Amino acid sequence: MGFVRLASDERPRLRLELRVLSTWPERLRGLLGTGPEADPVLISRCGSVHTFGMRYPLDVALVGELGEVLSVRRGLEPREVFSHSDACCAIERPAAPGDWLEEGEHLWASALGVSMVR
Repeated sequence: MGFVRLASDERPRLRLELRVLSTWPERLRGLLGTGPEADPVLISRCGSVHTFGMRYPLDVALVGELGEVLSVRRGLEPREVFSHSDACCAIERPAAPGDWLEEGEHLWASALGVSMVR
């Protein structure tokens, strides 16, 4: 499992620290089985998010291969699907008030890391 720190061209003070879910089981599970206090995640190779089995709503951003935020959905309720044909990854967190990603925003990785602990 790895992590990424993302920054935004449009909001220089924004810094997102995300666990990267890249294996098939990690990607399939996403935030399933967590609670509303879970840390945000980046799901790689993902153009679609479902909330079947979730017990709380999510804030989701679908991101293109050049880091552009293509589509955002705040408060995606359980048993819903959200997708974008050009998305290559999804960023999700438990729904929360306050700042979140915005459509048209451009993200880039300011730090990457890999956890060697299993």
